This record gives sequence, C-alpha cells and structure tokens, in this order.
Amino acid sequence: MAVPSPLILAVDCGSTNLKGALFDAALNRLAEAAVPVRYSRDQGPEVELPAEDLWHGFRQVAREACQTAGVAPGDITDVALDSQAQTFALVDAAGQPLTPFYSWLDRRADDATAALTARLGDAFHTHCSFAPPIPQLQLCKMRWLADHDPARVRQAAAMAMLPGFIAMRLGVPNTTDLNLAAMGGACSLARGTWWLEAIAAAGFALEQMPRLVDVGTAVHATAAPADAAFRTRLRVTFAGNDQTAGAFGNACERGGMVVTLGTALVVYRHTGRTPGPYHAGACWGPYPGGSFYELSTIDEGCQALDWARQQILPGEPPEAFDRAAQGVIDAARQDAAPLFWPQRLRGPAAWSGESTEAALRAYAVLEGIGFALRRLIEVTLQAGGQADEIAALGGGSRSAVWLGILADVLGTPLTQGRGDALLGAAAMATGARLGPPATARRTAFPPDPRRQATLDRRYRRWLEQA
Repeated sequence: MAVPSPLILAVDCGSTNLKGALFDAALNRLAEAAVPVRYSRDQGPEVELPAEDLWHGFRQVAREACQTAGVAPGDITDVALDSQAQTFALVDAAGQPLTPFYSWLDRRADDATAALTARLGDAFHTHCSFAPPIPQLQLCKMRWLADHDPARVRQAAAMAMLPGFIAMRLGVPNTTDLNLAAMGGACSLARGTWWLEAIAAAGFALEQMPRLVDVGTAVHATAAPADAAFRTRLRVTFAGNDQTAGAFGNACERGGMVVTLGTALVVYRHTGRTPGPYHAGACWGPYPGGSFYELSTIDEGCQALDWARQQILPGEPPEAFDRAAQGVIDAARQDAAPLFWPQRLRGPAAWSGESTEAALRAYAVLEGIGFALRRLIEVTLQAGGQADEIAALGGGSRSAVWLGILADVLGTPLTQGRGDALLGAAAMATGARLGPPATARRTAFPPDPRRQATLDRRYRRWLEQA
C-alpha cells in the first residue's frame, strides 16, 4: 500500500491502558492498538508507575498499530499525545528518570496540601483548574518530594509530565501544554505561564519546569529518537487532557455538551473566550483555539453500574440488565422503582424503599446515575438547558436503553459521540476543525415528554434526599 503522508499516531496516555490509533490526513482511522498500564506501587495512598514501562508501552502501541496498517514506525510523521493529568516524574539532564511516575491517583501529600493551601490563599482557582488544593495535585506531590527527598529534587534537572517524557524519547525538548499544566497547580491560568510563587512554595525552581505551549501546539524533534525505528524530526502535538481531546473530537466548541459515561461520570462544556473560574465546584482551563472549557465530575459512574450489575444480576451480561430496565419502562412502572444514589455506593443507604425486584432495581440504577449527571449539569455547572444536544462517550454510551433514560432525565436529546480522545488529538495535529459528520447522522435519543414528567418528579425527590 502507499504510505499516507502525513501519517499520525495519536496516543491516549490513560490510567488503565495506553491506547493508540493511526490516522491519515483526512482523519481516517487506519489501525488501533492498546497495552495495559502497569503499576509498580498501588498500596494505600501511594500509586506509582515505572517510567521505562511507559516508554516501552508507547513503542509497543506504535509497533502493533503500524503492523495492522501495513506501515513501519519510521513512516509516522506526527505523534499526538493526550494524557491523564497530574502524573509526573523527575529526570536528570539526559532525560533519564530519577523517580517513578507519581500517578494522579496518589494521595500521599496530605501535609503538603495543607501547607500549600495556607500559603497560596483563596485565589488558587484563578490560577489552577482545580480548587482548593488536593493531595492528588501535581503541585502537592512536588512539595511532598521536596519535604521527603530534597536531595533528589536538587539532583533533578527537570520535572517531566507523562506526554513530555514520551516526547523527550522521540527527540523533542521537555514540553507540556497549558491545558495539562493548569490541572497540576504549578501553572497560572491568570498569567498564562508558570506560577512562580506556587513553584517556589513547592520547593522547585522555574528552571526545572518543562517548556510551556498552548494546547494543540506541534513541536519538532531536535534530537535523534531513543528508538531508531522512529524517524528524526518527528512532530509531536501536545493535545491536553483526555477529556479535552475527546470533546474536541466531538466538536464541543460548536455549542454542544459532552458527557463521559466511564468509571467516573464527567460533564464537559465549551465556555467561549471568557476565562474562568466559573463555578466553585468545577474545573476549568484552556481549550484548543484560544477559548476555554469547564467540567465537573463524580467518581461513581460506571463504577456504580458495574457494582450494581453484580449485586442485582450476578453473572449476567450487561444486555440482560438493560432488558430488565427496559421492561420497567415499557410497563410504565417507573414509580414502583426505588431511588438509587450512586454517591452512596456499597452502603445500605444507596437505595430507598424495600423493593428487591431485580428489574425495578436495574432501572433505578440507570435512572439514579442519570440523576447524578443532571445534578452535575444543573447544580454544579448551572448549565441546565444550555445544550441543544449532548454527546455521550465512554463504555456506558453503548447502551441504547441507558441513553434513552438519560434523555428523559435531562430533557435533552442524546447521541452516541462520533469521536474520541484519539480522533481529537489527531485533529489537533492536522489543524482540522471537526464539523457535523458527513456520513449518516448518529442515532439520536430524544426525550419522551410523558416519561420526562415522571422523572422530573422523581428527580426532585432524589435531590431532596441526596
């Protein structure tokens, strides 16, 4: 076959897998690959990843995707990286790791968090995507390292975030983008650059921080790659966090809203060119093209659904759970179902009422997670009624039954998202702006006015007792 040019490898540096896909200039997906992420420590609050394993995993994703597409890694002209936030390591002057990668899941930095909260004050949210400081923040773990291993911090030439480390191995100088950096606490959104006071408070120096670029910026390699299978002078595009890349892959800037029905429940919206912060309980930051986003999340999304499936219909496939819930809808028995609060997962208070009928409980779970989603939109983001359509991503978006329930809960049509973080990252690498699909329209799930009235009443009860 003729090798496409450009040939783009987009990689999502996730917490569970490194996922990659090859795209041509028209953003046709040519091949995919994924490898699991291995943790060297995952006990209690400490969560670490071995740096060399991450580089090995990236190379494996590239090789497998290229083999499927019938091309060679040396044919890749562009690499686009989106990533989990917060995850970083310390490296020496040659780019060799001095520490493991400290995961965003790592919560060891309680004392450091308290110290930074006291020092950086109430304006934290004008600088950082998150507020207030929490132990998972990169900044808080930087301070923890300075307190517990000061010699290592002094030895380190640089702090490298996960996509920056991979890019360094491809010959690109240590770099990160403003979208990802703003989520870590060491970067000031108000100033559009590194936050000097925060870096000093964490015990680091500005010289140890990566080069900072706008999200969606491509940077050329200036050195030979660590693996000769890749070409020199690769371009690496820094595509921000995975939620932003996924939203860009669904053209969120055109006025829609994106929800992720994954392990966590995430609502993402484009907010235009006026910077935040917008709401105290939400995260905000830069979006490709010079605008901004806001998102809100709770941990209990499909995590709650998976737990409930095993409790209600153990050993049965997800389709059986959906069929049971659909039977309740078809018989108009919604008011007979208990209420379910996913945020009370695994406790007896997760349910109201005494009904143990499997179908009613199955319905209640899908509805209850939908109510949590509605609260994120209407209460946390105060964005009720602002979207004409909502695109659903993540594993839960494959359930037509659930999307129908969510449309009734939210009073807004839902569609299965046409893109993902990989498409969004690849689009940033090409400079493309994604519009409505040129092919057949995605399946839409409009709200049913009669069911919507029932669910409005049930939502008010749910909210009063939440």
